[in-house]
Amino acid sequence: MSSTNDSMERARELAASWPWLPAFRAVAETEHLPSASAALHVTPSALSRTIRLLEEELGRPLFDRVGRRLVLNAAGQELLASVRRAMREVHEAYVHLRGAALLGEIHVGTPGPFAPLYVLPALGDLATLHPGLQPHLHATAGRSATDALARGDLDLAVVDDAPDDPELEGRVLRALTHDVFVARPAPGEPVFVAPPPDPQGRNQDAWPEDRPRRVTLRVDRMATAIDAVRQGPWAAVLPVDVGMAAGLHPLGWSDSLPRTDLRLVRRRQGSRPGRADAVAEALLARLSAP
Repeated sequence: MSSTNDSMERARELAASWPWLPAFRAVAETEHLPSASAALHVTPSALSRTIRLLEEELGRPLFDRVGRRLVLNAAGQELLASVRRAMREVHEAYVHLRGAALLGEIHVGTPGPFAPLYVLPALGDLATLHPGLQPHLHATAGRSATDALARGDLDLAVVDDAPDDPELEGRVLRALTHDVFVARPAPGEPVFVAPPPDPQGRNQDAWPEDRPRRVTLRVDRMATAIDAVRQGPWAAVLPVDVGMAAGLHPLGWSDSLPRTDLRLVRRRQGSRPGRADAVAEALLARLSAP
């Protein structure tokens, strides 16, 4: 009887605030009331009131008010992670009860040059195995990819950097060898096109931190770096598979450059297998093969 009473008490405690959680999630993920209100088709004032009620229910703020901006604080981040997990579990239950676990859209992200090499062959296999699935392939990488995974805009990503979000998990598919690529060999030291450094100032390509080089162009997409190498005086550090597929010339520096890992990154698995698992299996079958 005690456990039943405890269950009912938890249900009563959540009953008032449960309808507020989708609104909280929208505001937390955008940190912008007008954007969240447009997504939910409610007024900003209604959203603001909902957030205030939720904060009063919890007895603590979930956002820091910075001028006219809302910035999710540590308590808000903790609640957002829990809300995402709960909503994902409920949604997965709906999908299974409707018999649609292997039907419908599945969203996969990867840098553009990785798509034909690593992802499209696996999606071709998937089309044969599960014709009811409709993959959507998105060109994305880095922080954009991990943020989209956390929000649920992507289901999986194939990237060459490790996730830094505790709600995400990564699995190494294979090691990537890198080289310095140019359009054609030329005398002298190359000048580089490279991605911007990360917030800690570290290189985001495979160039060693302790090795100097001259970077004269910064780009945030690998495909743009490839175009720059083709058209300009620049060299770029690229995975060997990517540089060779682009028809660029390797300088033969791969032995002095570190390897990176090609990873399959996704939200932590729920209790039920579904669409993301089917795509993951196809990618693993293709990319884990020797």
